[in-house]
Amino acid sequence: MNETVRQQLVDDHFLFVSGDPNLKVAGMERDWPEGRGIFHNKEKTFLTWVNEEDQLRIISMEKGGDVKGVFDRLARGIKAVGDSVKAESGKDFMMSEKYGYIHSCPTNLGTGMRASVHIDLPGWTKLGLKVLQARCEELHLQPRGTRGESGGQTGVTYDISNKHR
Repeated sequence: MNETVRQQLVDDHFLFVSGDPNLKVAGMERDWPEGRGIFHNKEKTFLTWVNEEDQLRIISMEKGGDVKGVFDRLARGIKAVGDSVKAESGKDFMMSEKYGYIHSCPTNLGTGMRASVHIDLPGWTKLGLKVLQARCEELHLQPRGTRGESGGQTGVTYDISNKHR
């Protein structure tokens, strides 16, 4: 992947952003093709990230409000990836009776599922991030910038997701 393609994927929010100091210290900041990668369909509505924060992140997304369609694509994709891993290695995704699915990031233990929407919130932006965070806390939600946990917030668009995985 050349730098122009990589940067376009980052700008379109399809590819992880490099430079997270925590990932670097953990040895998880190696670049493609050695230790990280992205695979996506032509429409970029189904993506898999390899060795970003978790060993494997499976993503289904699209613009609009077809939540059922996005979830259906996700379920089919998880099954297809799991079947492929099983066929290739004879192994399943790591699962603990006590902790659920095992991930590199401890905050993702359990289902590991995060459902989020990117939404413009100009009124909340005017009130300030602390006010939005307080409201999200009441609803057991987590506001993030559109560039992920450590990527920062840009403009009035936020990534709102479930707080507990």
